[in-house]
Amino acid sequence: MYKWIMSILIGLACILGLSVLFMQSGERQNQTKQEASAPALPDTPLNIQAAEASYKQSCITCHGNDLAGKIGPNLQKVGSKLSDQQIYKVLQNGRGGMPSFKNSLKDDEIVNLAKWLAEKK
Repeated sequence: MYKWIMSILIGLACILGLSVLFMQSGERQNQTKQEASAPALPDTPLNIQAAEASYKQSCITCHGNDLAGKIGPNLQKVGSKLSDQQIYKVLQNGRGGMPSFKNSLKDDEIVNLAKWLAEKK
């Protein structure tokens, strides 16, 4: 009797584990589709002074003077991890403990900041 109960519990655990793996795989595919369908950033030239001003106004408190991170993560090489489009989405919508900036920065400021950060490699 004990062996039957253990066999059933192990089988249920395996089924649960597989279902979690398949759900995560589906979420990754949906995320990839969303990134692929996201509109490209406007083809505007980068304004470094404006980007630095936006950074000082909105980001320096959490990411520090030299982008090394304080409360927020280090951004010194963020461009090697995320594209300008991905950075733009994070700035617009927020992520984790980071707030959204779509209501506090203009879209062109967010685009410029995303392009500036994407150059940090």
